[in-house]
Amino acid sequence: MAHITIKSRGTVKAPPQEMLKTGLERTIASGSFRYQAETRLTASGKANIDFFSQVEGERVAPDQVQIRGAIMNTPVDFIQVGNSSYFKDQPSGQWVSLSGNKLSDMEIFYAELNPLAYFNFKDIIELKYKGLVKVNGERMLQMEIRPTLQDPFLELRLTDFFYKIWLNPEDYRIQQASIQAKDKNSPQSGIEINLSFWDYDKNISITPPDVN
Repeated sequence: MAHITIKSRGTVKAPPQEMLKTGLERTIASGSFRYQAETRLTASGKANIDFFSQVEGERVAPDQVQIRGAIMNTPVDFIQVGNSSYFKDQPSGQWVSLSGNKLSDMEIFYAELNPLAYFNFKDIIELKYKGLVKVNGERMLQMEIRPTLQDPFLELRLTDFFYKIWLNPEDYRIQQASIQAKDKNSPQSGIEINLSFWDYDKNISITPPDVN
């Protein structure tokens, strides 16, 4: 991850900056984790009631990922191991191999297949530390930030990123995040992504399915 320069407005103490920097570095360096990703398209600042995608998945560094859920109201089961991709054909229940197609790196599927791509920041231009809060019975450190991103694809399509991030108070890794961004070509439209992460560095096994 590139060096992060945090430019904060107002008086923000150094500890929140350091907690966020440490949390981002540890989260991105994790060897494995499980996650949930929910994406909605927005219009006039309001999220659509229908999900664009809703998936749960696992990632194991450097190049293994598995998801299950729905994208555009279509059930999806997907596995990536190395350079080989596998989709489950829903009507037959059979797995189909797409060797040589590393779809987990395709930008259009970042939220579903590579959610940590959204945390590769170039700069953080605003940071607000909201303190220790309780979320679903768990105590977390809450921060609100406005960053610029390293990924040119995300910056090409989206702008005005706004994040709410909840960190584990023990190791500062990200537990939850809410991301909002506007469409550069249609500022009244945009995207809202809600992410949850758990089981960092656990023994997670992702294996290729049997293909007939």
